[in-house]
Amino acid sequence: MKRRKGFTLIELMVAMAILLILIYMSFAAFTYINAFARSSTQRENIQENLSTVLDQVTKELRQTVNNPAEPDPKGIGYPSPSETRDILSILSGSSPQPPLSTGKYYTFDTSKDPILRFYTYDDNYVKHRITYTLGIPSTGIARNYWASQEYEPCVILYSNETWNGSVWIGISNQPVTEQVITNFSVIRPAWSGKVVQIVIEAMVKNPMGTSAGKVRLIAQITLRQ
Repeated sequence: MKRRKGFTLIELMVAMAILLILIYMSFAAFTYINAFARSSTQRENIQENLSTVLDQVTKELRQTVNNPAEPDPKGIGYPSPSETRDILSILSGSSPQPPLSTGKYYTFDTSKDPILRFYTYDDNYVKHRITYTLGIPSTGIARNYWASQEYEPCVILYSNETWNGSVWIGISNQPVTEQVITNFSVIRPAWSGKVVQIVIEAMVKNPMGTSAGKVRLIAQITLRQ
């Protein structure tokens, strides 16, 4: 009798095993590429977010005049020369400082001075008091979604108020960033009272979500005399 042509059971099992390995490798590669694309998009969005804030601060600061000796409030109110204000400077004394341990969250003391405050005049010579500080997002964000659980994400709060003769009125503590900020520092070095250095940082997870890297933007602004 002639033997019928075909595959043996062992050959079929080997072929199926090889096929499953190839499918697994293809799926793993697709998953990594997809995760890498999402991480890159998130990093670009964060950089755009930080750049928007930095551009706004830079533009407004260039409109002020460094003349703190004038009786009428003008120039930069906070920080003073040779001083640094950052996320830690507005945390209350009882608040945990980063890195945070499990179950710990930031608590801001709103009675403390802001990170950055300065005064400008518009074209109609109306005085503006502009303030930047940090706060916790009102909606909150689950800890497992933080890029790094040691640093709680914050929002930058913006105020642009005008003086009506008795009180300041206008925009107050308006969020201008998404929930990505982990550090916002304003430095006025001792070697020049006209120079303002600004550092904004955020964290983004790597493609596999196992660790987080920093996105940092730095600007140095020289005030007008």
